[in-house]
Amino acid sequence: MFYFSVVVTSPQFIVYLNSSLSLARLLVWTSTRRNHPFSSGELAIFQSNLFSLLLASEKGVFLSHILGSLNPPKLLASQFSSLLHDLKSSVQGWIGNHLTYVGRLELIRSVLFGKVQFWLNILSIPDVVMRNIISICRNFLWTCDVQRSTSALVAWKNICMPKTKGGLGLFDLRARNRSFLGKQLWNVHFKTDSVWIRWIHHFYLSSGTIWTVQAHHSTSLLWKAIISVRDLILQHCGDSESSITLMSSWSTGAGSFMSHAYDFFRPVGSTISRVRVIWEQWSLSKYSFILWLAVLGKLRTRDRLSFVPIDPNCVFCRQA
Repeated sequence: MFYFSVVVTSPQFIVYLNSSLSLARLLVWTSTRRNHPFSSGELAIFQSNLFSLLLASEKGVFLSHILGSLNPPKLLASQFSSLLHDLKSSVQGWIGNHLTYVGRLELIRSVLFGKVQFWLNILSIPDVVMRNIISICRNFLWTCDVQRSTSALVAWKNICMPKTKGGLGLFDLRARNRSFLGKQLWNVHFKTDSVWIRWIHHFYLSSGTIWTVQAHHSTSLLWKAIISVRDLILQHCGDSESSITLMSSWSTGAGSFMSHAYDFFRPVGSTISRVRVIWEQWSLSKYSFILWLAVLGKLRTRDRLSFVPIDPNCVFCRQA
């Protein structure tokens, strides 16, 4: 008899697992008939937790057959509405606090990105959802609002560059998502001792390796995303041996695997001058932000309005 003891929870469901697999199946099905059914995002989180705990029953019936009918065909953008609503609610609570650019930047980095990080860790985020997340963060940074949109002084892709490359050091969300998927790819290749990895090798890799198998239309979205990340690495390296060598260097080199993977997937920019001048430790952050805009030539000053027929004379000395 296969026994275990754990509680799998989310904001909308609680599943108690404390008996044989047959009872676990009964409790799972009971939870789906409550007033708060699984959304696709919650279901993916639930399955991710449950797959890490169970592989098979005493008769060898794999968990995919037990939860297969619960698996949605795809994650729709509308099923991420709870995340987007949470982000918008957070921004609405900050409106009217007279936040500076730097204050908004820190809230994006610590709060909004913190909320998104959990989803990036376990799901492949659709592009339309990613664009909505970026739009919320961008509008809040430049307008301190969600609905009101204006032309951004600096493109978001440049803001997500490191400070040495002319950015503000925010995470590129797409690269961050791919780095998490790359970690899963390495775990599958390395055959990390976990139930989920053993299940992957039994179910998806019975006829090949992670570097040769192809994703089918009926496979899960998470598996398709892992295969797409694998294809990006193979395209860069050329073959599987070089790809393994590259990822092995991420695992054994200085720094964490995630940081190396993120550096690989993020856009590459050129180093700018005066970085140390802009981000001096003794300088107040809000002044450094304005200096950063000035160095990039993005301040809304009169000299940038030369294409508009206005008085070219200085408002102070009246000289051109």
